[in-house]
Amino acid sequence: MTLVDCFASESHFADHLRPVYRQLKHRGDFHESHSVHADTSHAVVVASYGDVKRVRKLGYTRIARMEHGAGQSYGTAHGSYAGGKDHDDVSLFLMPNHYSADLWQKAYPAARVEVVGSPKLDTLPTRQPGPPVVALGFHWDCYLVPETVSAFQHYRYVLPELAAAHTLLGHGHPRGIIGPPSLKRRYRRAEIPLVEDFNEVCRQADLYICDNSSSMYEFASTGRPVVVLNQPMYRRNVHHGLRFWDAIPGVEVNQPGELLDAVALALEDAPPQQQQREAALAQVYAFREGAAQRAADILRDWA
Repeated sequence: MTLVDCFASESHFADHLRPVYRQLKHRGDFHESHSVHADTSHAVVVASYGDVKRVRKLGYTRIARMEHGAGQSYGTAHGSYAGGKDHDDVSLFLMPNHYSADLWQKAYPAARVEVVGSPKLDTLPTRQPGPPVVALGFHWDCYLVPETVSAFQHYRYVLPELAAAHTLLGHGHPRGIIGPPSLKRRYRRAEIPLVEDFNEVCRQADLYICDNSSSMYEFASTGRPVVVLNQPMYRRNVHHGLRFWDAIPGVEVNQPGELLDAVALALEDAPPQQQQREAALAQVYAFREGAAQRAADILRDWA
């Protein structure tokens, strides 16, 4: 049996691979460095396009890619998103939903594409007892398309008012935290404590406010409400599926003046909101539990 390595150059990629690695019966090494001495006779599974390129350069020839997000695509051929270019040597794709799986299968008909859910969901902690907390999460300023640009600028002037009404903590995409522009600096100026670890967000927060990130679905999967931030750059006449505009897991906000009322409404978490959240989650996650074992079984068969 060929051993299976995992390779994750960033912590949020490792968060998706570690649960799978623990379930692998014939596991090789878990690499978390750009420069590694790898046994390339092993198969390898990665969770990003950048790591596909890294393991290819290392000399691996048997490569699997697992999705580290929701499987969003933006109608481009960018390799970071579902159905993207430069994956001809990837022979297995492990996806959270049929939307992303279908895009990869169409782009690479000879590859094996499997829908497994998201292994990270198996590891998310529950809310720990404590005072009410509202968490913020913003995407990084990725200018691939308008929908990948952070909404922070659009909402920054309402944050002091929000902080006066609620205990806040700040989170964001790892690339947004370090910037530029740096969410870490932006939160410090707004006197909002930064929590970089998403597990801590899940432990501490009762509600999550987010613009565009798979973390909104991950938080929603724990049964708690989400507020979804739109901004003027997000085009309503362009449909990318999932977040834009088919799987909205919470109360939508379009303008800063709507945010406080939206938070109050979302905290009520009335049955219609719960139904909307469940409908969005059903599109993003074909399975809500057992993804790590499901992925490990497929990797064993593939390898």
